[in-house]
Amino acid sequence: MTNFLAVLTAALLLAGPWVAGYAGTQDGAAHAPAAWASMDANSDGALTRDEVATTPWAQKFDQMDANGDGKVTKKEFKQYERHMKRRQAESQNGGS
Repeated sequence: MTNFLAVLTAALLLAGPWVAGYAGTQDGAAHAPAAWASMDANSDGALTRDEVATTPWAQKFDQMDANGDGKVTKKEFKQYERHMKRRQAESQNGGS
């Protein structure tokens, strides 16, 4: 059940233009740490491609791995989330 919730949360967090809407809610913020922890198999605070291989995050891994070291840290994830929020805002404002 924990893996299912992690996958579901990841799917909601990375579902394209809806990232900003969900991640900014109390529910999204409450579930994100649990989802992260359940995917971080070695508890090193970062996610590897292998750790997210069966989740929706696998498709976005390279985009989230800003420094290309093969790991996504929480800092990199937050940067990716901010990037997605900006993209969503730009698309809602007609790209300006």
